[in-house]
Amino acid sequence: MRKHMTAALAAALVVTACSQEPTAPQADELVIAQQAQAIAQDVATASEATHEGWLRRLFAALRDTDDPEAQACLAEARDLREQARAAFEAGNLELARQLWRDAFLKVLCAVVEVFPNAPERTGLAVDQAIVRIETFLGGRDAPRIRLVLAHVRDLRAQADRALAAGEKVTALALNLRGIQILYRVVEHIREAHADHDAVADGEMQAVGF
Repeated sequence: MRKHMTAALAAALVVTACSQEPTAPQADELVIAQQAQAIAQDVATASEATHEGWLRRLFAALRDTDDPEAQACLAEARDLREQARAAFEAGNLELARQLWRDAFLKVLCAVVEVFPNAPERTGLAVDQAIVRIETFLGGRDAPRIRLVLAHVRDLRAQADRALAAGEKVTALALNLRGIQILYRVVEHIREAHADHDAVADGEMQAVGF
């Protein structure tokens, strides 16, 4: 029940943050997008560089080693989620959205505590997916896909700057957002999401922990 409530809350917050463009993509670009998405999913599966992959690694590691810093991050994340639910039920969607994001970042704090190289490994996976998709596209006319790729490249640049500044959790969050957008690129194009980031973040934050 709690997992269903979590997903419902995250979905509701995404709806309030996104809108749709009036024009639909051409059918042939959706076919191309399906193949591009398959490439991204293949990279993500091989590297386990998605948010769910890192959570699986985290909880497997914590079963064998009790990392107090990671456990503290997870405890804070659970508390923030409870606050987010309360804010949502009270009708304060903006506060709920912020608390939900803060909770997710605390989970990533635990990931980075246990796996310090997570930002770099995830960034490499995003870069590999971008290169493989661009190679696949070649000279095909796919303007919406190319716009998504440009946005993900910008997220990667932001992540690298954050990493250089020592902000590993921020860097991981940005890289995970990038891989999540590519992982669901068909939906982003078909639904003409005006805010790819909000949709990707909502999908990731709906995962229970």
